[in-house]
Amino acid sequence: MRSDIIEKLVSVGLTEEEIRKKIDEKKKEVEGLLTEEGILSIIASEYGITLENEVEELKIKDIVDGLKDVNITAKVLAVYPVKELEGNKKVANISIGDETGRIRLTLWNEQCDYLSEIKREDVIDIVGAISKKGMKDTELSLGYKGKIIVNPEGKKITLEKKEPSRKSINELKKGDRYTEIRGTVVKLYRLRIYEGCPDCFRRVEFKDEKKYCNSCNKFVESIYIPICEIGVDDSTGYIKCILFGNVAEELLGKEGGELYSSLAELSKKTYSLKKAEEEFIFENFYYLLGKEVLMSGRVEDNEFLGLEFRTYALKKFDELKEAYKILGGME
Repeated sequence: MRSDIIEKLVSVGLTEEEIRKKIDEKKKEVEGLLTEEGILSIIASEYGITLENEVEELKIKDIVDGLKDVNITAKVLAVYPVKELEGNKKVANISIGDETGRIRLTLWNEQCDYLSEIKREDVIDIVGAISKKGMKDTELSLGYKGKIIVNPEGKKITLEKKEPSRKSINELKKGDRYTEIRGTVVKLYRLRIYEGCPDCFRRVEFKDEKKYCNSCNKFVESIYIPICEIGVDDSTGYIKCILFGNVAEELLGKEGGELYSSLAELSKKTYSLKKAEEEFIFENFYYLLGKEVLMSGRVEDNEFLGLEFRTYALKKFDELKEAYKILGGME
């Protein structure tokens, strides 16, 4: 197998002298803990080379607490900014997914340098990760000698869209995903707007007098992103719903930039931004009260306000389908 690995490394452009140098460097790093064949396997993985006899990769659904040396291929769903900690330490999180589920990957200290290479929609090979129980679900951390290979050749991940399941509001519970609710708008809370990245939608900051996205690690032309908060009742219960970005624009019938300009004018006349946000949505969109909505999303638990519905999409009514649902529920 050793000669097979060397042949594959040569095929991607390395000379035998370069391979020997890399082997010697790795030997110093691992301090004699790996055989030369094991070192060659690591070097091969760094160049995106798949070995016939390497350990089979897991799927996210197979990951449980307490696993070591986890190898997995996944698509990047979100990249979060690096957080500085005490003692010159730092940490960052990446949300990843495959055909079987989603999971969070945590990077520590120098591992955070990978963020300069990684962006949303990238496919990554994760080599040598560790699984543990997080606050909500099982999570992955990149091991001390773990590696990430960005967009390995020949690997693709296709995430299937799941059809949401319809629930009454009184049936909703924390953690529900791919859920659909139908109800009537009975309250308008407020409309918030912020400047965000057009790629990842996270808040931007000023850097060198330009707009910079920490998540994407680049300068961007920012956009105005609305967050609309409404209350919905379906006769079985009531829930606060959060509509973000394009979904909020669809409900309100206006784009973020136009909404921002109007809100900015009103905020000059009020004593607080929150007050302006509350007055703006009621004065301009009072006609939404009594409107029937069909929405899909997920349920989260706000520790102060209880359950909230994070809306993914607004859906159009199919009257025939709705009639069948009602008749089906009467049987």
